Amino acid sequence: MLLALSAPVLTYAASILKVYYNASTGEISGVIYSDQSDISLSLDNTDGSKVQVPGSVIGEVYHSNSAHVYWAKVNGNIATGLIPGSAIVESGDTRQFNASVSGVVYSFDNKVTTPKIENHFYRFENGATTVAPFWDMESEFGVSYYNIYNNNQLIAPVWNSNYYEFYNLPYSSFQKFELSAVDLLGHESERYRYEDMYAPALLEEAEVLFSGKKKGSALMPKDGLFAFKASAQHLENDPGFEFHIFFPGAMSADYTNVPYLFDESEMDASDFELVDEIGRSYPIDHYYYYSASFGFGFNGTLNTDSKYILRLSSTASGKEIHLPDTNSRYAKLYFYLDSYYNVTPYKFSYSPHEIPIGTFPDKPTGFAATPGNGTLNLTWNSNTEADLDGYLVWLDGQLLTNSPIHQTNYLIQGLQNGKNYHVNVAAVNKDGGRSYQAYLFPAPQSVGSGTVGGGSNTGGGGSGGGGGGIASPATTGAASTPAAPVITVVDTAGVAKPLGTVLNSENGKTTVSVASDIKQLLLPAGLVPIDKNNALAVVKDDLSIQIPGGVLDQLKGLVPAEAWKDAKVSVEFSPLTSEEIAKKTDAITAKSANTIITSAGAAFEIRLSLITADGKVTGLSKLDLPVTLKLKVNAGLDGNLTGIYYLGDPGDLQYMPGHLDNGFWIAETSHFSQYAVLQYSKMFRDISASHWAAAAIQSMVAKQVVTGTSDLDFSPNQNVTRAEFAAFIARSLGLKSGSAGSFTDVTSTKWYAGEIAAAAEAGIVTGTSGSSFAPDQPITRQEMVAMLMKAYVYKNKTPLNAGEPEIKFTDYSSIAAWARPYASAAQKLGLILGQGGNKFNPLQKATRAEAVQLISKL
Repeated sequence: MLLALSAPVLTYAASILKVYYNASTGEISGVIYSDQSDISLSLDNTDGSKVQVPGSVIGEVYHSNSAHVYWAKVNGNIATGLIPGSAIVESGDTRQFNASVSGVVYSFDNKVTTPKIENHFYRFENGATTVAPFWDMESEFGVSYYNIYNNNQLIAPVWNSNYYEFYNLPYSSFQKFELSAVDLLGHESERYRYEDMYAPALLEEAEVLFSGKKKGSALMPKDGLFAFKASAQHLENDPGFEFHIFFPGAMSADYTNVPYLFDESEMDASDFELVDEIGRSYPIDHYYYYSASFGFGFNGTLNTDSKYILRLSSTASGKEIHLPDTNSRYAKLYFYLDSYYNVTPYKFSYSPHEIPIGTFPDKPTGFAATPGNGTLNLTWNSNTEADLDGYLVWLDGQLLTNSPIHQTNYLIQGLQNGKNYHVNVAAVNKDGGRSYQAYLFPAPQSVGSGTVGGGSNTGGGGSGGGGGGIASPATTGAASTPAAPVITVVDTAGVAKPLGTVLNSENGKTTVSVASDIKQLLLPAGLVPIDKNNALAVVKDDLSIQIPGGVLDQLKGLVPAEAWKDAKVSVEFSPLTSEEIAKKTDAITAKSANTIITSAGAAFEIRLSLITADGKVTGLSKLDLPVTLKLKVNAGLDGNLTGIYYLGDPGDLQYMPGHLDNGFWIAETSHFSQYAVLQYSKMFRDISASHWAAAAIQSMVAKQVVTGTSDLDFSPNQNVTRAEFAAFIARSLGLKSGSAGSFTDVTSTKWYAGEIAAAAEAGIVTGTSGSSFAPDQPITRQEMVAMLMKAYVYKNKTPLNAGEPEIKFTDYSSIAAWARPYASAAQKLGLILGQGGNKFNPLQKATRAEAVQLISKL
């Protein structure tokens, strides 16, 4: 049987054939799917002649926009007695489909190729393991999706991806992954069964034993590599267990790669041994070494309650392994222990990334700075290490002492009074090892003197209530009059106290640092630098507020000029209690199923006001310019589910678009009120934990970019409309609009009117015509990617990186000319990947799950 498709020679064409032929009646029926529109069919006779199937039997050729495929129903009668043995399809390529015979009925049905799981990767999260098997995606036409199974249970269909992540698997739990492919006709291939395995686990105990040895030293006989104790699982059966140790290299202080040194000619299996806590040795059965990777195999059974040490044996020469010839705190290794039980592997891992090589003195204590007229006199306590070589001193990151000094004080001169400087001191030993740095941010003072820091300084800040300022009067030097305080702070107990520092603008910003127990800052208005280009930043351990100069100018305009000079600018940042947060969030969790909202970091009520000399307080709530907030995040939380939220009335919770940076959430706000770092988790009954888009959906719901179609359901496979995707974009970028826009088919009463208008004003969306937007029309993939890339350009303030793609989609010519630059740019950034056969499928309609997955990458 010959299926001929009219297509250019260079065009790849393919088909799925499901045709039945009855030799006694001449009846033929079935379906032909193809990626080309011209379909003709002929059957081979036993004598080699061909019988053309009439066009009336093939019928009309249909086109599916959603699947981007052509298909025809074959139904009718042709000549009887044809006994073909196989079907051959020719269309740029040649494919043969063997016939199966039942009586006089011949079926030509191509089987779906069974995919193969190539390998898996894993990671450890929150006391559990995530395992992701991955496979090669089939390029042949017709593969629609993959089914992933675990322990004989269908977990989920996998669309447009070559891996699937299984989350929260208990350590060492049994897993049996299987994979099949499903074609456009719904036929499923045979399952490919991956090797049975137990979910990898972290070692119960592990310790690197060469930590702290001097740089460049050799590991000698009986020197240990590491000690470990596996969790209580099987460590038995031939081949027993194997160690895999990888030394990727150490990092020196200047971040240049410094490898470990190995002499392969000196290395043999007998140079290593495994011993338990009472000294019993376990012989090595086999051994390998490659580059910086070791492997050791042992037979026998280990006691899972015992601790074991892998070390150099007494036969080692001491030439096998040398440590890097540099002091480094950044050595690394990866250690894997593989055990087998009934041929099913257990894997235990240990991967420390900050192993100290060399010796290091303790950080200097008692670091203090006495300010003078243009000077800072630094002092610190003496270190006690026997091999101490001295101390190094830095000013604003510049090393002042080219070689270690031996005294415990250092005078810095020629400084600017009132300016805060960053000063550091570190101890150095004779082997070149440096301690961690003690640091302060003192300011020279022309009038009066005092000491910043003091005591057992652990890294900056003063010991007074205001933190980082002048903490006590001078005990030495010429008599002087103490400087009048210019700033007042109020602590959480309501006690007001002076903060002895001078306001100074640097790089367009005036920064005031306060201690952790402070809740209010009072600045004499006449001394506050008011300029549209000069911001005021208030900083403490878990909060930073940066107020633009334009907002201070707005505050200044609230009172007459004569009242301003005697007024005080008040910045309040009162911590919120857990009860106050719960009062605002309980109203949401009480009415929304499967929703959990918890405190995840700092929470404050923030206010900006002006207090005139008569005690009148004038607050400023709505701001002309955005204020930048930085709130501390609790360690160990999922950053995709956390963020800064505005706490309005009970039940009114608004996510503030922002980003996570070095342990702080950063967001902008145009009004002052209550803000908190929260973790927001919402589950839907039609999104399992193993759903391919579950993480993106949870994250975007937490950030209030998307919602479910109901409180219980998300409807991941429902088509997403142009209005919905425009709204997703607007919410993701925090876009707002005061109008309903100019599209005639977007009325002001529609829920999406403001968001479409905001996205249009930003240049991110356009209409389907001059005046129409077609809001309820399902969005195509090319429309969706165009919106996404315009949003990317808007957010990152960068031009579109378009041009010809490095690897063209196989259907690149079918992408509309206006959409090609966006598809190309998105492909280069890795935001989109080709579907089966590296196709873009520009006219295919997008589902809600696909849209959310794409938005999450923005």
